[in-house]
Amino acid sequence: MYLSIRYPGGIIVEGVVLAKGRNRMRVAAAGFPETIDLKRVGALWSTDSGEQVEFDFLMSDRYQGERPSYLKAVGTAMAV
Repeated sequence: MYLSIRYPGGIIVEGVVLAKGRNRMRVAAAGFPETIDLKRVGALWSTDSGEQVEFDFLMSDRYQGERPSYLKAVGTAMAV
């Protein structure tokens, strides 16, 4: 699952969720040599160093690889 992480000060980093639990998440992020471990306390998420972050999921794996039902062939080929 892709996500963007917003750090204090306006820095935004794109990443991929490697593992997610109820209160922990491990992310591989662009520009970081190691994975980022995030933990949740109440409604707030923070890094291991205590820096509070917010994030948005850019894509849900629930729909990856599925063909939407509204994409159907409109006509059929006819033999001449």
